[in-house]
This record gives sequence, structure tokens and C-alpha cells, in this order.
Amino acid sequence: MKLSMAKVFIVVTTTSLIGMVMAGVFGCVAAKISPGLFATLIPWIELEPVGAATVLGAIVGVLLGGGLGVFAVIVQLLSDWVSHPKGLARNK
Repeated sequence: MKLSMAKVFIVVTTTSLIGMVMAGVFGCVAAKISPGLFATLIPWIELEPVGAATVLGAIVGVLLGGGLGVFAVIVQLLSDWVSHPKGLARNK
């Protein structure tokens, strides 16, 4: 598969959005299961547990999902480079 800038953008954006949704849902469910967790971690700030866990989960999900997308692009580039004898300059 030839990687263009549009494909790289789509892959990284899609993995970031999927990571955001999955981690946001995980944070929401985790906060509903144990709402007292944030009260013990940050005692001087009163937080709404579900909202805080959902936002924090979504932020971490974007970072980890985007990182996974970048890793997928790097693996694709390395596999293209290894599989062709002339490296990435195979069209010249």
C-alpha cells in the first residue's frame, strides 16, 4: 500500500478518534462503578466523578490512539522499505 499524506492523516485521525471514544467510555463506566476514587485522589478539589473521568479518559485516549496510528504508519514504511530491494525509492 502506497502511503500518501492523505492516507497518513486519515489513519492517525481515525485511530485518535477511536481511542478517544473507547477511553472516554471506559472513564465514564469506571467513574460510575467507583465514584469515590477521585475524592480520594484529589481531596482539595471537588470534582464530578463521571465528567472528570470521561474527559481525562478521552484526553489519554487521543494521545494513545494517535500514537498507535503513528506506530502503524512507521511499521508500514519499514515493511515497504524491507520488502523492496531498492528501498523506498522504487518508483525512480
